[in-house]
This record gives sequence, structure tokens and C-alpha cells, in this order.
Amino acid sequence: MLSTKLKLLAITLLFFGYYQQAMAQERVISGTVFAENEPLPGASIIVKGTSQGTVSDANGKFRLTLDSSGDNVILVSFIGFITNEVNISPNQTSLDVILDVDLSDLDEFVVVGYGTKKRDNITGAISETGERAIVGKPVTNAYQALQGEVPGLVIQQGTSEPGTLPEINIRGLSTMSGNTPLIVVDGVISSLNNINPNDIESISVLKDAASAAIYGSRAANGVILVTTKLGKEGKPKFSYSGQVGLQQPTNFPKIADSWEYATLRNEALVNSRMAPVFSPEQILGFKENGPNVSHYQALFKDHAVQSNHNLSLSGAERGLNYMMSLGYMDQESLFHGPGYGHQRYNIRINLDKQVNEKLKIGGRMSLARNDIKGHAWWTEWLIEPSVRMPPIYNIIDEDGNYTLSSGSNGNPLAQLEQGGARTNQNDEILVNLSIEYEPIENLVLRGVLGGNTTSNLTHEFRRAIEYAYPGGGNNQNSVANQYGRSIYLNPFITATYNKNISEKHDFDFLLGVSSESFKTEFFGVTGLDVPGNQFGVIDNVSEILQSGTNGSGNEWGIQSFFGRMGYRFSDKYLLEGNLRYDGSSRFTSANRWGVFPSVSAGWILSREEFFSAVEDVVSFAKIRASWGQLGNQDIGSLYGHQSLVNINSNVYAFGGVGVPGAYYSVSNPQRTWETSTMSNLGIDLAFFQRKLSVSFDIFNNLTRDILLELPVPSTYGLGQPIQNAGVVRNRGWEISVDYAVNTGNVGHSFNLNLSDSQNEVVDLRGREFINGSDVQTILREGYPINSYFALRSDGFFNSQEEVSASATPIFATSVQPGDIKYVDRNNDGVINYENDRFVLGHAFPRYTFGATYAANFKGFDFSIFIQGVGERSQWVRGEIVEAFHNNNEGPVFARHLDRWTPGNMDATYPRLTVGSESVNNAARSDFYIFNAQYLRIKNVQLGYTLPSTLISRIGLGQARLYVTGLNLFTFTPMNLGLDPESHGGAATNGRVYPVSRVFSTGIDINF
Repeated sequence: MLSTKLKLLAITLLFFGYYQQAMAQERVISGTVFAENEPLPGASIIVKGTSQGTVSDANGKFRLTLDSSGDNVILVSFIGFITNEVNISPNQTSLDVILDVDLSDLDEFVVVGYGTKKRDNITGAISETGERAIVGKPVTNAYQALQGEVPGLVIQQGTSEPGTLPEINIRGLSTMSGNTPLIVVDGVISSLNNINPNDIESISVLKDAASAAIYGSRAANGVILVTTKLGKEGKPKFSYSGQVGLQQPTNFPKIADSWEYATLRNEALVNSRMAPVFSPEQILGFKENGPNVSHYQALFKDHAVQSNHNLSLSGAERGLNYMMSLGYMDQESLFHGPGYGHQRYNIRINLDKQVNEKLKIGGRMSLARNDIKGHAWWTEWLIEPSVRMPPIYNIIDEDGNYTLSSGSNGNPLAQLEQGGARTNQNDEILVNLSIEYEPIENLVLRGVLGGNTTSNLTHEFRRAIEYAYPGGGNNQNSVANQYGRSIYLNPFITATYNKNISEKHDFDFLLGVSSESFKTEFFGVTGLDVPGNQFGVIDNVSEILQSGTNGSGNEWGIQSFFGRMGYRFSDKYLLEGNLRYDGSSRFTSANRWGVFPSVSAGWILSREEFFSAVEDVVSFAKIRASWGQLGNQDIGSLYGHQSLVNINSNVYAFGGVGVPGAYYSVSNPQRTWETSTMSNLGIDLAFFQRKLSVSFDIFNNLTRDILLELPVPSTYGLGQPIQNAGVVRNRGWEISVDYAVNTGNVGHSFNLNLSDSQNEVVDLRGREFINGSDVQTILREGYPINSYFALRSDGFFNSQEEVSASATPIFATSVQPGDIKYVDRNNDGVINYENDRFVLGHAFPRYTFGATYAANFKGFDFSIFIQGVGERSQWVRGEIVEAFHNNNEGPVFARHLDRWTPGNMDATYPRLTVGSESVNNAARSDFYIFNAQYLRIKNVQLGYTLPSTLISRIGLGQARLYVTGLNLFTFTPMNLGLDPESHGGAATNGRVYPVSRVFSTGIDINF
């Protein structure tokens, strides 16, 4: 590392020395860039063959330093306009440049499966984004940067705990077997987990069968294509981007003051026919002296540092195109404790070499190391007791000892600070080697050998904690080591051919064959009792825990043949067909192969003669439609098509002694692919010479043969085999709008995207599936997947007469005025779970949206990005919502102060109770299902690009300084102290690491 730094320093010094020698031969040229008879701010002006350049200011003006030794050529460009190449004579000092609107800008290339296509020739549903979604955002992974940027792409970041990843989905839920999209990086199936966001050039999201069918059985949930950067023509360009910021925790529930807690505790006890425990004198003492301790909030720091640093070298000359980068990300944890956090190290080398006119070779290699250090416990375990703790107890006593209070045998802060650590070291190497050969004109043969290998090492040393108080737990230490590794190979060969006939008929063909193989192995060992509570390695343990010693391994493979044919007539009428033939090891030979076709068509109306009457208003118009089928082979069980022999050490008992035995697992040799049939209708419009563009899509997906565990007769004896039985329909729409305009000296741009999807379970063979305990969901025909299934509340009882005249739960021993009233669904006079539950919403977000406004003015730039969800429900149980949950001494939050009393019948919370008296109010009902819609000011940036006349004197080509904020404000009706985006198991009880607000400053430099 030291030698690398010295080399970089030497290169920099040589560069500066050369620059000083050249200073005497430089001159400055000034000018103005015009477009459509108006000055054009933000245009790029670059000296051809170099990285030296500038941008036009708000008045379209620029100043640029040139070499006065001879002629120079500058390139003037702006998105949506034709690049102008201008020759500058040796004596020229001023210049005005006019840029013409590029009416063929819609012909720019977009990455699609196994290739690229001109934008105006696309007939499928594809959305694209790139650096605009990434630059300047203080994110720790690429998923966070994409949230809200693409219509139909749903990303839920429910926690900011270092090392965690969000859930990602395209166009909603279509199956019960997993809805994660396929991710392809530089043509090879991979993931976004370890990629450096700064290395990304573009991202294409394939959302319908027409665009994704080329990936067949891997594409039922959509495809995300990631292309990393390469160099641009000219001299080598060094770039550095750095960012340092502070994270702040958000969304803590507001606790009630200690005297309020004591008052409400007494009230709950009296309501439950028990004696109060706090005297008036104690309550007054709490009011005057406290303490008011939030044990939950005390687990977290007020702020933690987060930083990103990236250095790259890129360029293209003499047929060699290259980009090399180094990246470092460091995210400290907000948890108190010794050095918790996540560091990621990235190295990438991208090379392409045009050997001759017919031969081209290339390679992509990336290495990623993730070092994650966290506490040795589970986050939910730490938060649960801290939320339950009343505010009257200190966490640490006057002598500095960790306290034990409220019947607890542990202290979460002690577990964080003295309870040991869990470290994860995750490595990934991704390699992609390619060769292209063009034996005849327009025929390109391409072979790619791609793959990745991962290794994951986890070491956990859970230390014993010595409490000064009797009854303390956490008194046994343990050591656990786990190691897993995998290798994935994805070689493929393609042949592409393009042919034009009579200047009206354009054909393009693609044929290919692909192979995928994956193999993984895992083992782990756990030991107890390290003497001295130090040096936590397996060699030092006193006992190896048999139940914690295990290992596993599996492998799978896919063989595929695929093809695509496109036809265009007069560049107005478009037709395309795709076909993929897949064979998967997850099925028997009789069911192994599946065929996945698609067909799509498009009509560019704006190129018809009759359209000329409105072309000044409508610059571009295209209608497209598609139909196709995709498969899903990611069905969890790799070997469920065959019975496996399982061996266990305690299968039978003879003479009271366990003896080993073997048994068969349940299987279904008839199982096969889940198949999604997709249709899509879309329209693309552009107005006013493409200053305003609009895209709209509607879609309808029907997934058949969904794998379910259906009941079988008990005489079968082997449990429930997985069968192809379910059908789910998923419908939705999406719209995106882009608009750019100049007002005086200010350039503005607007982007808006909005989408919705709603699924429906069509067929379950007449069965219903109810899952969960405190929070229950149902699979029922006619309703969305995993809908909430609960009683429906109907306000509070306000009198004993109302209680006597109403249906009450048969599972509650006492129902009193102030308790929750429930709807008697079947009108039988009683409330029970079997007959009175309703389907009450679901957790998957609907009406997801993102909106960006950006402006530039004389080197300054500003942007604000808003993201949110228009409809979502979140069922929350446990300490975060229920006062005195499970008969605990706490909690009480500020929201519980508005509880029902005879003098406060318009309350928002029922009467306070404890123990068995709480059964009615703790019933599984929609009283605990909250509106989780939200609008979030996701990112705000303010930047300034330094004038080229200033920075060129110190050898810089471009320099931008900026400040930015992430997750600044969230507006939601769900005011629980829980982020409305939180999802999954932990979100149902509020035991989650909070979403962080980040303030940072950064710099981007080219030299």
C-alpha cells in the first residue's frame, strides 16, 4: 500500500512539473454556447484528446485554457443536442458555438440482455438510470442509491445497521417462492451486494417478458443489468471522489416522563383490581428529580462517522480502453460498543482491446472485501428488554455498575460494551473474460467466461458478563466459528448478425448457448466456557457443543439455449421475438426442460407523414406491446424432486437409550417450473423538441404452477410434498415524466415516476394457509399474498350496558368499559378468531413514487429528491405499541397518555391494564395495524463547480465541492417511533435498528 501511494505521488509531481513548463505556452479562449437561440448553461466544453475542460455558466459563457503552440479542437456537448466539434486557430481568442437539437437522441444505445439496442427500437418495458442516481448520495450500497429512481422498482431499506441489505422487487409480488430479481453485472449473473456504486455507468431494469425472456427461467421476477465504467477517448484521466459524513439515528418512540409512568402504572394496577405501587410522594419526587431514562435510545450514539473514498484511472487510446479503480467505504455503527461497523474495500480493472478490425478481447475483474463487526448477540434481543424498561431506572448506578431492573437478568448496554463481538469477513472475486470476432461484416461471434467465488468467515466470541447485582445472566461465554464458500460459473457464447435490405428492412439476430453451475459448502462449530473469559478461539473452549457443530453442501446447474430476432420496416414498424430453452437440475429429467417465448411490437407514429402537422408540439411518439412467458426455478428446495435419506443419531429408543436410524424425506418427482405469462402495453411521448418526455405502461402478469405444500392423507406418512398448485395474478401501471427548461440564467430539470402493482391469489385448490402467531397473514383466493388476517376493532366500550349488549371475545375473562370493541363478523353473539377475522390490508407498498428537481446557476447546482409510498399497512405488536406488554413493568410511551378514562372517552388508546385483564385489548386486531404511507425528503444536494480558469492553474481538469443530506425528513401518519419503511419480522414488534439520517460533505476531482 505504501509503494502504491509513493507511485501516485511521483505521478502527480511529474504532472505538475510538466504543467509548469507548459504554462508559458497557454492562452485563454472565451465564448458562449447557444441552443435554440438562447444561451445554454451546463454545456460541456472539452479539449479533444485530453481531460481538460469546463462547463458553460448560467449565461452560456465559458473560459478555457488552450495550448497556443498550434491548432486545437474542442468538443462542445449537452444531453439532447448534437455534439459540435470546433477547430480553434492559433490566434483565436473568442468563440460562439451553436448546438442543434439531436432528434435522434432517442437512438442512443440502451443495455439489454446479451447486447445493446437503440432506444427508439425498444419494444419492451425497460427503464434506465445511471450516475444521476448515484453521484453525491451518501449511500453504503447501490440498492440505496436506486430507491425511488425507477418506476416499478421497489426497494425497502428498513434498517441502517451496518452490513444489512434492503429488499428489492420489480413490479410487485407474483409468487410465494421468492420475488427477488435477477441481477447481471457486465453480462454475468451476479449481485449488487459488493459492487462499488462509483464504478457503475448505467443500470437497465427489464420489467416485462419482451425484455427479460432472453433470460428465461431466471427472469420471472425481472432483471437488473448493471454496466460498469470504461474510459473515454483522450489522455489518461485520474479521478478522486471523497465523502465524509455523520449518521444520526431517527424514529425513537417518545417515552413518558417518569412521574407520568408511575401515575399510569398505578392506574393500570387499579384497573386490574390490584394495589398501586407508587405513593404520591414518589410520584412527586419523579416529577421534580426524574430520572427520565430511555433505555432504548441509550443503546445508540448521538452520531457516527460514515465515509467513502474512490480513486480511478481511465482512458482510451490506440484501441485500448481501460478503467481501474480503488474504493473504500467505512460505516461506523450507531450502537455503543468497541469499534462496531462495516468496511468495504473494492478493486476493479476493466479492459477492452481492439486487436484488429475483426478481433476484440476484454476483461472485467473485481475484488470486494467486507469486514463487518457487530455485537455478539441479536439486535432484536437487545432492543426488546430496553424498550420494556421503565424510565425510572438508571442504566448504570452511582458506582458505575450496570443495573438489573424490572425483573431482567441482563443489561443490553452491558451486552454491547462488554459482551464480546461477532466479526464477518466476506470476500468476493468476480471475473469476466470475453473475446469477439467478426469473420464477415455485421456477424459478431462472442464468447464469455464469467463467474464469481465467495468466501464468508464468521467468528463470534460471546463474553460472560459479571454483574454487581444478584441474579444476573449472560454468565457463560461461548465461541462460534462458521465458514462458507461458493463458486459460480457462467460461460456463454453468442452470435449476432445485422442486415439491412433496400434501406427499409432491418433485421437483427442473436443466437446463444449458456451454462450455469453453482456449488457451495458450509460448516460451523460452537464451543462453551473459555477459561478466563479471554482469547476466544475454539482451541480454548472447555466443551464442544454438539448441536452447534454442523455442515452442509449443495450444487445446481442450468443449461440454456436462446435466441432473438428483430425486424424494423422503414424505422417505423418494429417487431421482435425471443425464445429461451432451459434445463434445470432442480427437476427430474421428465420435467427438466422448459420453453420461454416472448413477442413484442412497436409503432413509431411520429415518423408517419400524417404526424407532421403536430411535430412542433409532439416530437416523438411510439406505441409498444408485448406478450411472453418466463419461468421461476428459484424454488428453495434443490432436491425436492427426489427422496433423500436422512441419518440421525437419535431416531429410535431401545431400553431408554437413543440409537441411530435413517428415514426418507418427502419428495415430488412431478414438480416443475413456475410459469409467469406477462403482457404489457406502453406508450412513449416527447414534446417541444423533447424538452418534455412521458412514458406510460400497464401490465398484467399471471403466474401458474406455484409451488405449495398441500395437505395429504395422514396415511401417507411422509408429510406434505411440495406441489405445483397455486395461481397468482399481478396487475399494475407505471408512469415517468422528464422535463427540462431554462428560465433566464437558471437551468431546471424535473423528473417524476409513479407506479402501482396489486396481486391477487387466483387459485389455491380451495385451500387457505394462515401463518404467524402474534401477527397473522393469510393466503386466500381473491386476496393479495400474505394479507393481514385479524379481528376488526370498532372503537371502545363506553359503558357497562354497552358491554352487556355487545359480542365479546370468548378468550377474554374480563371486558370492561374502556376496552376495545370488535365487530361480530358472523353475528353469532361472540367474538372468536375462527369466525370473526377479516382480511385487512398487507405490508407490500403500493403507489411508490420518486421526484427529483435539479437546478444550476453560474457553477452552482442544487437538487432535491423526494421518495415515498402512497399506500401500505404495517401490523406492529409488542413493547413498541402496547403499554405494559406481556405483564411487564413497562413500557409507557407518550402516545399512551391519551388513554380511555371515564373522563376521556374520546381517547386514542384503551384503558390501561396488566396481566389477564389485558387479554381483550391485546387481541390480534386491526387496532395494531397502522397506516405506513410516507413521503421522505430522501436527498438534498448543493454543489459548486470551481471555474476552470482557477483550477487549471493547479493542474486540475474539474473540481466540484458539495454538501448533501440523506433521509432528512419523513412525513407519515404512523407516529410510533418506528420508521414507516421498516418491514419483515423485526418490524412487526418494533425491535429494529433505526434508519439513519446522514449529513455529509464531498469533493469530486478530475486531474
